[in-house]
Amino acid sequence: MTDSEGPGRRTVLTWRQRRVLRAIREYVAANGCSPSSREIAKAAGLKSASSAMHQLRELKEAGYLSYEPGAPRTVRLLRADGQADSAVDAVAVPGVGSEKVVWVPVAGQVAAGLPIPPLESATERVPLPYDVVGQEEGLFILKVVGDSMTGAGIFPGDWVVVRELFEKPRDGDIVAALLDGIEVEGTVKTYRKMDRRAWLMPHNPAYTPIPGDKAMIRGKVVAVLRRLG
Repeated sequence: MTDSEGPGRRTVLTWRQRRVLRAIREYVAANGCSPSSREIAKAAGLKSASSAMHQLRELKEAGYLSYEPGAPRTVRLLRADGQADSAVDAVAVPGVGSEKVVWVPVAGQVAAGLPIPPLESATERVPLPYDVVGQEEGLFILKVVGDSMTGAGIFPGDWVVVRELFEKPRDGDIVAALLDGIEVEGTVKTYRKMDRRAWLMPHNPAYTPIPGDKAMIRGKVVAVLRRLG
């Protein structure tokens, strides 16, 4: 059977479309979840995420894949019989619609106490409800070590979901920060502006505030995850 045969398939694939399908299949096999449009573009050698979305629309119309518009990581390759490819379908979260789930990378660990070195890179992704954390782009997860934020409900062993900030945080935001502007020491604290100075404030009287004028604010904490039992 050729690529143009099968129910709903009415287009012979171009070389670029073949590369997109191969990129999706290889990403799923390696990561256990569907790729984002940006990741598809990178793997398939396309110029941008919008170029990838153009290819996905054409492939969807031709019957080679499905996805939910506006919902990241919902691309599903379809077999010739029109059913979802089992390798992709297997990553769906039981009881939760795929369009309501975002896959967030675990980027490392961060101190809620004295700053400590974060882990090197994201090695896994965790599915989280879209209604809780919002759009996938710019999200990452850090494991909390230390007890300086217990007064804010963040405890040792918790995982904080962080959204990257591209502007200054607001007074009172709980942020993930890198000290001295280099990616060596990371910490979670509340951002405060006092007397024209920035401070990273703990929520535990056993700890003292950290000067934040030279800190690099990587993002705002938008959710806290905790394992019970």
